Amino acid sequence: MNVEKAAQSPTEKVLFYIGIPLALLVFAYIFTMPTPEGLGYNGKVSMATFAFALILWVSGSLPTYVTSLIVIVVLSIFGGWDEKSVLGVFGYYVIWLMVAAFIITSGMEKSGFARRLALGMVTKFGKSTITILISLFVVNFLLAFVIPSTTARAAVMLPIMLLIADAYGVNKGNINLGKLMGIQGLQSNALSTSAILTATAPQILAIGLVKEMTDFDFGWAQWFAASAPIAILSLAASFLIGLVLYKPEKVIAGGGGIQKLKEEYHSLGKMTTIEKKALFIFGFTIILWATDKWHVGLFGFQLSLVMVAVISATMFFLPHIGILKWNEAKIPWNLMIFSAGAYAAGISLNATGVATWALEGIFHSLGVKDMGFTGLYAVVIFISSFSHFVFTSKTVRTIIVIPTVIALATSVGMNPVALAIPAAFTIADTITLPPHCKPNLIYFSTGFYTIMDQLKYGILVLLAKWLLMFGASFTWFKYLGII
Repeated sequence: MNVEKAAQSPTEKVLFYIGIPLALLVFAYIFTMPTPEGLGYNGKVSMATFAFALILWVSGSLPTYVTSLIVIVVLSIFGGWDEKSVLGVFGYYVIWLMVAAFIITSGMEKSGFARRLALGMVTKFGKSTITILISLFVVNFLLAFVIPSTTARAAVMLPIMLLIADAYGVNKGNINLGKLMGIQGLQSNALSTSAILTATAPQILAIGLVKEMTDFDFGWAQWFAASAPIAILSLAASFLIGLVLYKPEKVIAGGGGIQKLKEEYHSLGKMTTIEKKALFIFGFTIILWATDKWHVGLFGFQLSLVMVAVISATMFFLPHIGILKWNEAKIPWNLMIFSAGAYAAGISLNATGVATWALEGIFHSLGVKDMGFTGLYAVVIFISSFSHFVFTSKTVRTIIVIPTVIALATSVGMNPVALAIPAAFTIADTITLPPHCKPNLIYFSTGFYTIMDQLKYGILVLLAKWLLMFGASFTWFKYLGII
């Protein structure tokens, strides 16, 4: 089943061919225009470079990592940001955290523990159509702790879901149960991701941006305490909305699918030494992340989120303790290069004052400065959630949305953290269309549902989550001190 690349729409094909010339024209126009009042020369160069990169990222005319390399060169040579700062981005805390997270992912994948967990849950609780759907939600949530990759989790769940579909006689596109398993599969993947900071790299990137731009350090435990209740309530809303939209048929298991799952689960036997080692290392990591506020009292020093991740990654390589060799660590260096360039482009906008300058002009004309916090919060959360319609890459969205929100809050005299952190909780809200993330493409490849099914269902769930986020601004987030 090939799900690596979706067919391009006519609009995407046009963007692909015009992306490079359009990006060059926009860069040339901004670079040669008179420096706007309120900006310096470096701000103009930074703005031109960001616009150039944004067009290429959206159009897909060049690989994202190539565009990021160009950004690094252009910012340095043309004076948008000094060379030391641009090159120094690769040593930022967030890049190291991403590298460590991918090493941890590689170790958990090699161990096979995640597959054991998924098979055990489904075979134990999948007794009826309702319980099978609930068990798939629960499994996706639990896997978000042990596999810090949305795509990897989808790859683990797809074959299990297909066996369940066979057991219950699901005909592609014809039975509501198939629609629910497919669409709820991608939704539970995304919504569970939002509960756990390390479940996807862009969320780590968002917290890195907040730390760099506001000096506010938001740890793993703080993220979980704030976002997990919203994620769990959103999962419940997704389940209920699905039952209303597509009431599942009462069907009798057949086709031997459940038996195959049970046989596969029993064939795993007892937990292997590799699984036990991986589970020990990851459990140790979770404990350190969850207790970050008590490190000084416990150890006499503070271990940051990134340092815990690096320690965990190191343990996976240690003789006798670890289970990985270097060539088994699946670190996507192209993503690292892309992230470094995107990070440099986003940070340079803030460092040169472009973000604040642009937003002050835009939002002044919209009357945002006259809007109270509640109204502004509602608008920001709505836009940050549904911005995935425009920016299909979570990383690109993060680079654009988080600095923009911080600059907006600063320009209107509000606490930027009170808007930026809740906005970060929406980064994984990519559930409305197949191209919006790789897990969507993986689930869409089953043929169990149409694009319109996913769009309608996704919009309703995101509106429900938006209402939950809005309510949290008066209650849970306020109690935690975020707002």
